[in-house]
Amino acid sequence: MLRCTLNNIRVQPIRVQPIYRLYTTLNNKPDFSTVNKAEVQKFSDKAAEWWDPSGEFSMLQLLNPPRVSYVRDQLVGKDSEAAKSGKPFKGIRMLDIGCGGGLLSESLVRLGGDVVGADASYDNIQMAKLHARKDPSLWRGPGKLEYRNTTAEDILMGGELFDVVLAMEIIEHVDQPLEFLRTCTRLARPGGDLFLSTMSRTPVAYALTVLLAEKVLRMVHDGTHDWHKYIKSRELREAIESFGDEWDVKDVRGISWDPFSRQWKIAERNGVVGIGGYESLEINYIMRASRKLTQ
Repeated sequence: MLRCTLNNIRVQPIRVQPIYRLYTTLNNKPDFSTVNKAEVQKFSDKAAEWWDPSGEFSMLQLLNPPRVSYVRDQLVGKDSEAAKSGKPFKGIRMLDIGCGGGLLSESLVRLGGDVVGADASYDNIQMAKLHARKDPSLWRGPGKLEYRNTTAEDILMGGELFDVVLAMEIIEHVDQPLEFLRTCTRLARPGGDLFLSTMSRTPVAYALTVLLAEKVLRMVHDGTHDWHKYIKSRELREAIESFGDEWDVKDVRGISWDPFSRQWKIAERNGVVGIGGYESLEINYIMRASRKLTQ
């Protein structure tokens, strides 16, 4: 395993434990927060750029359509009647935790979802609300949209459960990632689903997301990503499986960027995460886990 020394862009070996061994067990009512205030401030400072096609979130905007398609295909099937109806998420209560400016939340609502978009950044939520007001179709139904300036822990303490919980590109920005993950699983009802996407802690991921994107191309501000917080797909799978038999990782696929078509592409087959199937060549990936129905 590798550790990057950002000051001089050298890569040195270090022992990194899987995240499921790093943290303590979550009590029924969490008495801690996984919110990293510095990370929240970082994204608050850039809140005005969420919907700017030339801003820092332009690549995330391009990632939105394939990840929405992935969620649709996993939940109802690409060729199902629900998918063909144009409202595949009708009647499904969804939590978009770490929603930012609402990129994913708006898309889910347009496809019929009953969506709660939650973010620890007040500025992000204000931007999300402002943008949503520009599109009356978001309020006509059948989808519903509600934005909240809150955290996963606070929602859990409120006793709410969701059919689908989505934590996209957020786990690498929180403190105590295992506890954040555990909180997310407790927000999904029995029979519900959890979707996650993040970046893998590999040399190639560092080269592309930190060295190239931040330091060479300046696509995002220097310091946007912390490579040490990246999580390999195997570690994330093991973390979910450590929660007991009620959770099952159903699907995990790599996400790659095609610079020629300027499109993000999700692997066609379950289990194909790294380039050529190699863990050492993992970069971005997306995962679906399901909570079994209680007997």
